[in-house]
Amino acid sequence: MDEVFERNYRLVDRFTMLIKPQVRSIFDRLIEVRRLPGDVIEFGAYQGAVSFFLALCIRDLGLGKKVWMLDSFAGLPEPDPSIDGAFTAGTMASNLEAVTRMRTQLGLDRLVEIRAGWFDDSVMRIGKNVTYCLAHLDADLYSSTRTALEHVLPRLVEGGALVLDDCLYFGASGVVKAVHDVLGPDIHLHLGPKTQAFAYPKGDPRLDPPAAMWKTLGGRAYDVADLLTRHDYRELVSWEANFCRERATLYEAYIAEILGNGEPGAESHKIASTIGFVRRS
Repeated sequence: MDEVFERNYRLVDRFTMLIKPQVRSIFDRLIEVRRLPGDVIEFGAYQGAVSFFLALCIRDLGLGKKVWMLDSFAGLPEPDPSIDGAFTAGTMASNLEAVTRMRTQLGLDRLVEIRAGWFDDSVMRIGKNVTYCLAHLDADLYSSTRTALEHVLPRLVEGGALVLDDCLYFGASGVVKAVHDVLGPDIHLHLGPKTQAFAYPKGDPRLDPPAAMWKTLGGRAYDVADLLTRHDYRELVSWEANFCRERATLYEAYIAEILGNGEPGAESHKIASTIGFVRRS
């Protein structure tokens, strides 16, 4: 399975804003549900990377499924500032022609169905008998996430997996609110890498899932047991923490040397070019 993941991830990694552990988490959900009936659907495809990645894996694994890719390709609709935080209308726009061309270049015309437009319209252009074993929702906003959930839930097969991005997005609670409103506040949310969470609304398909370990983040309880097994993500977080500590040390040394009486050290210039990179609001 690692070979399938790595080979196909390399084909799409530069087109996605998700970090590698997030994509691996989605892949792991696909592996869990691969023997279940139903297709795969993605809401919020941006440049199509994750949809294409999933289709490539489906082809390699001989699963006989297709991927439904839904995106406005015009960016986000108007957000609700009271729950959608810093998201703004029109961001995350992409080029439908470029995405369609990439689908052909990857040989996925028969495996990926593109439905362009706002979700409440595009879901109407999916056959009534289509069901899903896996849904990836990267819809960002409350209204978009709710529309996606209301479409997916009745069509999600027993044991199907639901993956959600932006559950822990700073200043935004729209995705989690939509989950609570549609799936109920007691839905078992597993924390994934970064802002990701996943759930099995109609039963966990795994024969031996890890014992739940609950932590409260952003006022909501998440099961972190699966996340703690993700060494790829833990290593990334540790590396970034050390990187930030090293940069903080350089900043402090620079200030002390420039404003103090001593002569700046030989390494103090390293931080100068990065000053102002992180802008204050």
